[in-house]
Amino acid sequence: MNILIIEDHDALREVTMSALMEMGHKVRGICSAETLNAELEISVPHILILDLNLPGEDGLSLARRLRRLHPTIGIIMVTARNELTDKISGYENGADIYLTKPTSLEELAAAVSALSRRIITWSGDSLQAPFDPEKLKATERARALYEQLVNTRGKLPTMEELATQYGCSIRTLNTEFSTEYGQPVSAFLIEYRFKLAHDAVQQTTIPLKILAEQLGYSHVNHFSTAFRKKFGYAPGYLRKNNGAGP
Repeated sequence: MNILIIEDHDALREVTMSALMEMGHKVRGICSAETLNAELEISVPHILILDLNLPGEDGLSLARRLRRLHPTIGIIMVTARNELTDKISGYENGADIYLTKPTSLEELAAAVSALSRRIITWSGDSLQAPFDPEKLKATERARALYEQLVNTRGKLPTMEELATQYGCSIRTLNTEFSTEYGQPVSAFLIEYRFKLAHDAVQQTTIPLKILAEQLGYSHVNHFSTAFRKKFGYAPGYLRKNNGAGP
């Protein structure tokens, strides 16, 4: 098996690598998600052994991303998070096996062996997991656009400007974003900003004029009209009734 270990504890990573190499596996180790893309360009592992408490992008987000890109990859999460809700979240985000620390090397080796047998069955004895740089590029572009959309206040660039910024067509940008987040860019942004607007009207005393500007509306009347169309009542009514709709 080609195994990649992502663990920020240097000593633990090294001893785990040594133990698995003694079993005959090809093992590499890194300390964070930041170096993952470079590792994937070398080869995609059959099994990923993943700590959840990583610097930068955490293990759950990383597992979820890799599961989308490489559905047949085996993922073993090894973590100190031992609550039932943590384990459920781990499996929901892509784990095949969830182990809690402290984990013995014997238990980890047994988990690797069990998962190896399943991977061989899934792949029909073909253990080559192809790396798709275009798919990775599309995913990273969609993630970058998502961060821009949710962090920008006020007027956003047009779709034409966004397509130029990200170096692709509007259709490609919408397709990539829909694949990652389930909606084209405009539909996502409308839903997201309406949620922000509703929460802000309910929970803050920000003047509606300022709120409209923050959400990208050219005039407060345009914001109020759109709000009423979406929710069935005006933002002023919601605020007047202490956050309760009709």
